[in-house]
Amino acid sequence: MRPPTASDDVRADVEPSSATATFALDLLAASRAEPGRPGAGVEDLLSRAGLDGADAEAVVESVREAQLRGARQRRRASELEALFSTARELVRLQDVDEVLGRLVERAHQLMGTDVTYLSEVENTRGDLRVRHSVGTVTPGFRDLAVPAGVGLASLVAGTREPAWVARYETMTEAGHDDRIDAAVRAERLVSFLGVPLAVGDEVLGALFACNRFGYDYTPDDVLLLSAFADHAAAVLHTARALAERAAAVVRAEEAYRELERHLAATELASGIHEELTSAAMSGGTVVDLVATVSRRIGRRVWVLDDQARLLDGTGELPSRTVLRDAVARSQVSGHAESIVARDRAWLVVAIVGADRVLGSILAEDGPDPADRVVRRTLERAAQVAALVSFKRDAVVALRAERRAHWLLAVVDGGASEPSADVEPALLALTLGACAVIDVLERDVADAAFVAAGAVGDDGVVARRDHRVIIAWAVDDAIEATERVRRLLADRLHEPALTAVVCTGLLGRADLGPAVERAAADLRFLRPLGIEATTVSSAGLAPYHALSSGEPTSVIRFVDELLGPVLGWDERRGTALFETLACYFDGGESRHAVSKRLRIHPNTVQQRLDRIRSLLVGDWDDSEFRFRVQAAARLERLRRSLREAHPTS
Repeated sequence: MRPPTASDDVRADVEPSSATATFALDLLAASRAEPGRPGAGVEDLLSRAGLDGADAEAVVESVREAQLRGARQRRRASELEALFSTARELVRLQDVDEVLGRLVERAHQLMGTDVTYLSEVENTRGDLRVRHSVGTVTPGFRDLAVPAGVGLASLVAGTREPAWVARYETMTEAGHDDRIDAAVRAERLVSFLGVPLAVGDEVLGALFACNRFGYDYTPDDVLLLSAFADHAAAVLHTARALAERAAAVVRAEEAYRELERHLAATELASGIHEELTSAAMSGGTVVDLVATVSRRIGRRVWVLDDQARLLDGTGELPSRTVLRDAVARSQVSGHAESIVARDRAWLVVAIVGADRVLGSILAEDGPDPADRVVRRTLERAAQVAALVSFKRDAVVALRAERRAHWLLAVVDGGASEPSADVEPALLALTLGACAVIDVLERDVADAAFVAAGAVGDDGVVARRDHRVIIAWAVDDAIEATERVRRLLADRLHEPALTAVVCTGLLGRADLGPAVERAAADLRFLRPLGIEATTVSSAGLAPYHALSSGEPTSVIRFVDELLGPVLGWDERRGTALFETLACYFDGGESRHAVSKRLRIHPNTVQQRLDRIRSLLVGDWDDSEFRFRVQAAARLERLRRSLREAHPTS
């Protein structure tokens, strides 16, 4: 029995009436079979029909062409069906990623390639990234990024034309990249076909079909992949258009809500500003203003001085360094500045005067860092606080000027009779100490104003030349003066400020001489290198007589007489000067020096011999010995002052 042939399906429906009809049906069935070698079946049919030679070859060729046409039509029908399915999904367009994924899958099935993937342009530079892929086996290829100007994808996107290579490793049309080449090798891809995803003048990406063997792509391959690429471009373009439209709607709605918030914030801030202005005009203080602000915005608010110190209330606030930096930024910007410290957030705004920061207002920041009501309220409160400060400063300055005028009159020996301009409380002060602070080349008027505010009712402040004079009515004038000196050093940005305090005054009549003595002490301390500290004048009293009208004469006297000994110690690390000072302190007894310094008497003698060889003079001369002893005591004083008051 012969095996069934392709004509059996035809005979199932039509019963031939003759051998000729049977032959025709067999040939028709063979022409509808899949393309390839016709096989012996057709040739056998022709042989039985008595056809051979050229006629038989013509019939075989006709059957082959019919098979190819049939296969092409069937493939075209499948392609059209796939494209129509994609078009239907494009119309619905529910999930862009899902539509693109199905599109790549259908392209992969119809193209019959090993790998199919879609790359999308992801930024304005033109970089591409693989978004969907089918047939890949390495994770790195599925999210592969291709920089602009590199690889076949950039060539397709740049030229807006299809491009293909039969062997990727020999590609010269586009530049290679080591990272991309490694991904291609890992995927074992050899041949590539890429077509652009373009809408108008905009390129959205590229669609690729690849094989793991060398292959020359045909025009039909290019046309089919281009058809899918057009659909993918339409999907991306539509999705972007919808996203932009939705974003535009969101922006419009947000702009409207922002306008509503802005109007509400402006109205509320204006109301608070009116309340603050009314409080300021009725005599309220900065603390009162801050209390009003705290009540209106529903948050804790603090007021700080010009050194970022708390003026009223308590709380765990940021460090003074952080606060000062933020206040400096606020002074420049004119707006409230944000602070984040200790896992908390604050807003701070500077209270700015004519030429300096008068203080600042600090508030807890809420959950919304862009709260315009709070920021606007704090900024307006700072403006009102500046006006209040100006008013307060004017009153303080007038009072301080009257008190300063009275103090200078007392220092100069006047003001023996009380004046109507002098406060009774000032006349009742028991002024038991005075201090003189050298502000060097800084603004002495500003320094005196700041000092007056710091001293308050505990004393009286005046200025003369480049010095600030304070008459104290406190128990510890040295400590109080040091506090004011540090304050002025911070305000004037001059750490080298030095102060001298005279204590034990018995009345206002002692103020003049005490101020002169303190001023002379300042001239005495400077050549000794003593600065940035507060010194008691009492410790310098024994040496006033040694100081001539020229302050530097004392230090020249010490250096000229003891210079060789001091230089020897400095160069060799010895203790000749200490031995000499102990020698005089111990009544010129070598054993006393040995006991005090805990060294052998022979060592003491050797040091004294070295000192005598270094100093030029006759040690048997009492005048010379007096000079050496005086110089040693002055040098000891200088060293003790430096140790007690190190320069900061």
